[in-house]
Amino acid sequence: MMKKTRTKKTAGVMLSVMISLVLVLSACSSGNNKPAEPGAGNNGESSNAAENGNLVIWGWDKSNHDTLMVEFNKNHPNVKVEYVEVSAKDYLKKIQTSLASGSDLPDIIFAEAAQRGAIYALNVMEDIGAAPYSFDSSLLLDFEIPLLSNSKGQLVALDTQVSPGALAYKRDLAKQYLGTDDSDTISAMFTDWDAFLAKGKEVYDKSGGKVTMFASLMDAYTIFINQQTTPLVEGTTINKEVVTNLFTQLQKVRDLNNEGKLSMWSPSWSASYSQSNVIFYPAANWSPQFVIKPNDKSSDGNWGLAVPPLGGFSYGGTSMGIWKDSKQKEAAWTYLKGTYGSEEGAEISFASSKAILPLKASFEDTSKLLSGADSFFGGMDVNQFWIEKVFPSIKAVPVTKYDQDIYTASEIALQTMAQDSKFDAVTAVQKWTEELQKNHSELELK
Repeated sequence: MMKKTRTKKTAGVMLSVMISLVLVLSACSSGNNKPAEPGAGNNGESSNAAENGNLVIWGWDKSNHDTLMVEFNKNHPNVKVEYVEVSAKDYLKKIQTSLASGSDLPDIIFAEAAQRGAIYALNVMEDIGAAPYSFDSSLLLDFEIPLLSNSKGQLVALDTQVSPGALAYKRDLAKQYLGTDDSDTISAMFTDWDAFLAKGKEVYDKSGGKVTMFASLMDAYTIFINQQTTPLVEGTTINKEVVTNLFTQLQKVRDLNNEGKLSMWSPSWSASYSQSNVIFYPAANWSPQFVIKPNDKSSDGNWGLAVPPLGGFSYGGTSMGIWKDSKQKEAAWTYLKGTYGSEEGAEISFASSKAILPLKASFEDTSKLLSGADSFFGGMDVNQFWIEKVFPSIKAVPVTKYDQDIYTASEIALQTMAQDSKFDAVTAVQKWTEELQKNHSELELK
């Protein structure tokens, strides 16, 4: 009896061994004797991390982003986004505070124009020009590259749209004081800024001091600073000649009564859009939606767009990159490339918000990018204006970590210049430098 029991046990063990051996051989055969790839699921199949993810994004324009995601998710239904609203003015501080406390950053990091250099300098964004992303920067419009690269020359972000800058003008005032309201004629009227400012003095005198070319010195500064081809700061050196020339030109704006002594972005400045005392405002392609139309709701086609002296400029805009410590880099790249770095992204961005991406391929057939007649702008096709009249002349200098503080220092200096006729360019440069050195003692004026 004991012998029979022992035989049964032995047979059972042998059967188990044979079954196990068959399973092992079967597994080896189905895998062609190759080990499963990293991140692979059952039978060596990819877990497809690039198409599955729950990303966190911090941003300040959720409604537009939600519209974009509707288009994006048609092709990538399993890449989801948790959108946390953070105001643009607080964004850099929130990133810095999170870093200091050891908290996680979002998978996708925004960088508003003035804060780009400072955010890039924090070294928290992936180099998307390197493997595994290997994005080819030559696919971008040339002027975009310095706006998307850090001080090491690494491409760390993509723009959510091109942000070309020009002049928006009131047609009735232009007709009365310049003799025309035609965009091309106004664009050709001023060969340089001195000619523009001389005409501005005539306008001021002819109107009895009621009408000026600009609303504020900061309006003029916004154009002048973005038309610079030499950086104000290189390394830790402030370029004295460049800064002095800038403030000398701004002093001319004041002395020739080309500005209305308003404070840019103030309630009185916003109200001036619907009044009849300012002809020109700096404007980007986002200005009609977010600035001009909201501030002049009853306009009946009284606005136009013209190219300023010295050509177009880059004005504002938001770039986006991938947090270098993200746990979902594959999905983050799918999102970033699929919305802003590919033909697919170009189609999605234009379909959702008429945004034009700075991809050279987008301009191979510009007929697809036209916006049609806009009655608010007197029947102009505003996209055609940006594409044909402005883009060809845009240049840009590299962003720096000082850009936000440069803007603040300039604002402080120009507020005084506007109100004090004795506050000249030399004094402005001194004041500007002092303000900038409060946070950056390493900077030297040379």
